[in-house]
Amino acid sequence: MTDHTSRPAWNDRLVDILRSRATLMFLVGLLLGWLIFANHGESETLMVTVHNDSPVLIEAIWFDFSHGHRQSSLYEGQIRSGESRLVALNHPPGAGFNMKVRYVDGITQEFCANRGVREWAQEVRLYR
Repeated sequence: MTDHTSRPAWNDRLVDILRSRATLMFLVGLLLGWLIFANHGESETLMVTVHNDSPVLIEAIWFDFSHGHRQSSLYEGQIRSGESRLVALNHPPGAGFNMKVRYVDGITQEFCANRGVREWAQEVRLYR
């Protein structure tokens, strides 16, 4: 007499594994580790408010900044006289960033802004 015991199907094995106490403890440990060690706060982003205090329309602004092994550039379009724009930079405060400002009449300004300013919310006032 031969015994024809069949092996359980793969989906039955998967259900057995998922029901096991070891799997439950692993998932609980994974969740606790994520809750304890993950950074759940907002990512720290340098927020710069650019004010156009000049009587002339700003045609374009370029931001160039680097820190460590990262280098980034950002372009912002027109800002009318008296207006302001909030710009988010992936850059630590205090390191400063380069700005190139081109006005509608063709005049440009280039400078390093806010070196040494340690706040995460900063302002740059542009006037000629």
